[in-house]
Amino acid sequence: MKPALLVPTDFSEPAWVALNYAAQLAQKFDWHIQILHVYQTFSRLLVNADFQEEVSRHNTQSAQQQMAEFENRFQQSYPELGYSAACMEGDLSGIILDLVRENDIKFIVMGTKGASGLKHVTIGSNTFELIQQSPIGVLAVPANYSGFKFQKIGLLSNFKENEIDILSGFIQRSSPAIDVALLHVRDLANTPKTEDLIYWQDHVAKAVGINNISYHDFEMVNRLDINEPIPYAVERLLEEEQVDVLLVPYVRKSFFSRLFSKSLPKTIAHNLMVPTYFKKLES
Repeated sequence: MKPALLVPTDFSEPAWVALNYAAQLAQKFDWHIQILHVYQTFSRLLVNADFQEEVSRHNTQSAQQQMAEFENRFQQSYPELGYSAACMEGDLSGIILDLVRENDIKFIVMGTKGASGLKHVTIGSNTFELIQQSPIGVLAVPANYSGFKFQKIGLLSNFKENEIDILSGFIQRSSPAIDVALLHVRDLANTPKTEDLIYWQDHVAKAVGINNISYHDFEMVNRLDINEPIPYAVERLLEEEQVDVLLVPYVRKSFFSRLFSKSLPKTIAHNLMVPTYFKKLES
């Protein structure tokens, strides 16, 4: 079987945007699409079994009906693309992690804002949980993203050896024929030496096995407000370097977390500019 992209959905428009991105990525690499909807049935100890069964049946039928409509929309947009779809009852993270362990999944592709209301799983509330748990990371797509480009990736870097792991893994899962930009945020008191930058760029290139790699940084004049939704420096780097996909290493105690907020990945995940790949790394 072909490698697949796993796309959890709650049938919202942001989830449709994520599915569109996944479909174009699948077309580029000849991958399969797996569309997944996870729902939870009503369960209360003090409610009689007949009522619980009726609610459960209603939720199942509703999920299946919405999936049928979602599939029809997908088939009309991508008639030649191979896919499968499933509705499953249970815990979203647990089901996804089981599927990742049992199948050849290249990426989990998710939207970062989902539908509201009791009938839906809110994708945004689960994205960060999966970032913390997924062994293959999560590729999160902005709710307002349009178009498709996959030519240049940017890696947020603070010259840590374990950052190479996320870059290497991403390239192995996609393609070595891609431009890589190392993106670094610095302040005036911590300007790296030129020879150190040259060494780091060369070291990363050799470790990953690519030559088309560049380094770019942004100097902060003042301390950033930790409550700022998207760190201004990262936003500027993405715009200036025209990055198509951003790679963000998730380490519980990192330079980026201290600099921007208690959790930079969580901040970015809810305020994306470009599709962003998050991967948990060892400290």
